[in-house]
Amino acid sequence: MKIFLKTAKSLGGFVLLLFFLIGGTWPSTQSALAAQEKTIGTAENGGIKLTITNYAITNYGQEMILYYTVETTTGNLMDEDVKGLLKNPEISIADNRLQGMDANHKKISSQKYLGAVRVNLPQYIPATSTAALSTDAILNQKGQWTINFQIKK
Repeated sequence: MKIFLKTAKSLGGFVLLLFFLIGGTWPSTQSALAAQEKTIGTAENGGIKLTITNYAITNYGQEMILYYTVETTTGNLMDEDVKGLLKNPEISIADNRLQGMDANHKKISSQKYLGAVRVNLPQYIPATSTAALSTDAILNQKGQWTINFQIKK
């Protein structure tokens, strides 16, 4: 009986440790959307302002998440059922052009939205790289938004 209890305690501790280790490696896009905003770069076109507020390099350097805000002076931009705010976001890092995926968004007010773009990173990028986020449409509003910024691994 004592051996059984000792084994069960050890196994329970191992499972708990494994849960914390695995759970700690998956950053939540939702919680990051609610994080305090800062400004990495901004672009404005046609009354719509796109701002990169933060970025995170995840999955052992294989993926980057760009957090952004969209503000408008022209009124409502989106319907709640729309999949993404940015149409075909393109991310350039060093000499690599990458297609991003508008992963998540949240309506803050009738004129402000928060979102995140995910992109798979190339196998090698320098420790500090010049990057750019470009899109030619935010929902149904055509235009040109390009934000140049620096990333550090």
